[in-house]
Amino acid sequence: MKIELIIKELKILEIINLQSDYEVKKIAYNSKDVQAGTLFVAIPGYVTDGHKYVRNAIAQGAGVVIYQNQLTEYDDQVTYIRVSDSRFALGIIASAFYENPSKAMIVTGITGTNGKTSITYMLKSVFEADGKKCGLIGTINNLIEAEIIDNRGRTTPESLEVQEIIGEMRDAGCNYLSMEVSSHGLALDRVNGVAFDYGIFTNLTQDHLDFHKTFENYFNAKAKLFYRVKKANIINGDDRWGRILCEILEDKTDIPIITYGLEPTNDYIARNMIYEVQGTTYTLVTPVSEEQIYLDIPGEFMVYNSMAAIINALEEGVSMESIKKAMATMPGVEGRMERLDVDAPFDVIIDYAHSPDSLKKLLKSVRKIYNGRIVLVFGCNGDRDREKRPIMGRIAGTYADTVVVTSDNPASENPMDIINAVAAGVAEKTENYTAVETRVEAVYHGASLCQPGDVLVLAGKGHEKQEIMKDEILYYNEWDTVREAIQRLKN
Repeated sequence: MKIELIIKELKILEIINLQSDYEVKKIAYNSKDVQAGTLFVAIPGYVTDGHKYVRNAIAQGAGVVIYQNQLTEYDDQVTYIRVSDSRFALGIIASAFYENPSKAMIVTGITGTNGKTSITYMLKSVFEADGKKCGLIGTINNLIEAEIIDNRGRTTPESLEVQEIIGEMRDAGCNYLSMEVSSHGLALDRVNGVAFDYGIFTNLTQDHLDFHKTFENYFNAKAKLFYRVKKANIINGDDRWGRILCEILEDKTDIPIITYGLEPTNDYIARNMIYEVQGTTYTLVTPVSEEQIYLDIPGEFMVYNSMAAIINALEEGVSMESIKKAMATMPGVEGRMERLDVDAPFDVIIDYAHSPDSLKKLLKSVRKIYNGRIVLVFGCNGDRDREKRPIMGRIAGTYADTVVVTSDNPASENPMDIINAVAAGVAEKTENYTAVETRVEAVYHGASLCQPGDVLVLAGKGHEKQEIMKDEILYYNEWDTVREAIQRLKN
């Protein structure tokens, strides 16, 4: 693609040596990915500064450089384009390079502390049941129908990868895309160039403050999604920050706002919930009717998630009957309130809950479903928000009968330092807890504490298949671990 077509939407401060007929064959922000015909974007990062690698990129064949900080030298054979924010520019030029792929489909962006993954899968199930071809970008996998695309380890990939993936989906004939949009992704402009038709706000509770520093920064990052939506914003009206967002959007945009929740002030209301091991039934009160909804997934938070997905589908003209059928038959989401089929006299639930609010909601949902004791195994991540560790400990001690505190991706930190910080919170609420450093042994210990009728809740890892340590990344599988633990108990 000609350079002029790629940069036409950029706000350019300066151009040196413009070669308007230069053919860009590739865009890269890592000099290691550069080859002949590459447009290199120098981005100041948290670990290193891409401006340091401009010479390397040119030596490997980059003919165009987009940058924001003044360079020490310039090559006469290279086009230099200076912008005020090169990270911001990356998404704009990537969208142009892949010919604005998001404009070829209906795109829903989902953001919030919890619930993003479940909603993306619910939307995908509903639209596919209605005969649409769907893509999904999110924490577990990026998908085109059932085909898995590498998610590169981030909920929201870098903007260049986002556009590449959406381009792949467009070329595969996808009509719809449901996309998790993380606060990191919004703060770092990773969704620049994505044309969002709908925005869904699930909730906002403490998480990621190691990155955002303040709750207001965290909220403001999330809010950025909803200013760029074209059709409707779908907001959890029971959430305090959701209500604040509604007030802001009413002043700043003309886009319709649709609220959902349990409170009667919402546009869509859930009533008469029945929570069972097999699933959840509730009455959905819409502006025009009352509908009985059955979800093949238990948990109160799944009611909220399903409401957001149902509203989105209704706005796109999917019939209520088709939606209800899809919701009743959709498979559970990996590591989200997932009940394992195990040969044991107790049940096992695996969930990704790794924030205070998600852990509280998980345990309260389990309490509504089961009559036996809750044995909880969980930990907190290393190199992340340290303030939430004792908070999560107190929640665990309040809502579980027995707690096993263990590791969960300790990263560069000493695992026992994290465990002790969490256990201090647990100890404020109960004496029924144990600290076990190795997660495999913690799961075994938790299983050994279970009596017939109890439920073993394994929180924090969810879909993850690794344990991140200081000097290595180990393979870890929560499903295999608990099944092995149960087998050990039998032996």
